[in-house]
Amino acid sequence: MNLREAGIGEGISEVIVTTQSVSGVPNAAPIGIIAITSESGSNYFVRLYRGSKTLSNVQQTGKLAANVTHDAVLFVKAAFEPLTESWFSLFHSFPVLKGANSWILFDCTFREESSESESFTFQLTPLAVRINRKEVRAINRGLNAVIEAAIIATRNAIVGEDERDRAERERQMALYARIVEKCGGSREKEALKILRERHG
Repeated sequence: MNLREAGIGEGISEVIVTTQSVSGVPNAAPIGIIAITSESGSNYFVRLYRGSKTLSNVQQTGKLAANVTHDAVLFVKAAFEPLTESWFSLFHSFPVLKGANSWILFDCTFREESSESESFTFQLTPLAVRINRKEVRAINRGLNAVIEAAIIATRNAIVGEDERDRAERERQMALYARIVEKCGGSREKEALKILRERHG
């Protein structure tokens, strides 16, 4: 199954992954879907970190959905606060985000654990795809900067940081904030405001 039309290309595609606990409670978090392409086709993987709800839910159910979106505010909200049920819909009886451009439901197979980064790698097998709308958009550096800033903030929240890490994070966040202010639209600037409120 080729997922390029649904927005997943070669390399790492930043999406919002939705999962659910075994009792059916949905969760959403920004995560990168890794696509490795060869002559025989594409293979998809995800790296999940110890202590995250996403990892716990995938271990319980063996499934996740990739929600492809360009909404910077949705990325930041999913990173730092639990989304209420009003944000979710169902696709093949699995929680997905109503506002996403496309949904890809995956089966997850455990591949390896990294003690160094406390991460778990799963191979993803696409089960179902739905394209809700196709968008043709130019690259916006403001959106990219919001995504990078959110990744830094969430990763440090999961794995922790020392004083040197904190200084580097603050330097990077200041750089990305300048890019958002210069290049971003209203949604990117709103996302940056939320990010600053959560992580200074």
